[in-house]
Amino acid sequence: MQQNIEFLSDDLTLEGIISKPVTRIKIPCVILCHPHPLYGGNMLNEVNINVAQTLYELGIASLLFNFRGVGNSQGTFENGKGEVRDLTSAYNFISNLPNINSDKIGVSGYSFGASIALELLFKNQQNTKIKSFAFMSCPSTSLENLFQQYLTNNSDLLNNMVETNKVFLYGDQDELINQNIYTVLLKHFCKPNEIYKIKGTNHIFTGANEEISKIIGDFFHSTLK
Repeated sequence: MQQNIEFLSDDLTLEGIISKPVTRIKIPCVILCHPHPLYGGNMLNEVNINVAQTLYELGIASLLFNFRGVGNSQGTFENGKGEVRDLTSAYNFISNLPNINSDKIGVSGYSFGASIALELLFKNQQNTKIKSFAFMSCPSTSLENLFQQYLTNNSDLLNNMVETNKVFLYGDQDELINQNIYTVLLKHFCKPNEIYKIKGTNHIFTGANEEISKIIGDFFHSTLK
């Protein structure tokens, strides 16, 4: 079952789509964050739609939504600052729905959306009950900047990050990822089984969408169900 929804972020009305299996029990939900709005990214991105379909087949609900200034969502692009608040608002909205288990909510971000999800994890970890995070094609510049901003000389947060349910996926031909930086930084807060380097694909996962969706689906099925 799909439903068009609206929710507030600051004083802005944002649009979204909930996909939810028909059931009488409360079920997990994953919030999906889309790629960069200035390069055509929106909630109907193919990568996120494929993930949403996989989650549906596994009995997990999903929320696709447009960040501020995208599609019919009000506001203007804020280069990440407002968008982190949008994601927090999406979490607050979805966690209060009657058929969603508020203790089993995950976040998955793709490209720019992965950067937003990662900043929420670093910045606001203690203020939400988000259980699991997936990061697809998170640009290495974002990873490096956020690592330096939040994790350098912060051993407590670094230890919390190590224990957080998370997974990173990226292509070995991703043009927005410095492979050396990724290898070094992810080792600081990821276990080996939380890193998937997909062979023969690029930033948009050309030819690897099915593989990506399966990895993401299996991850949330194991951490949220």
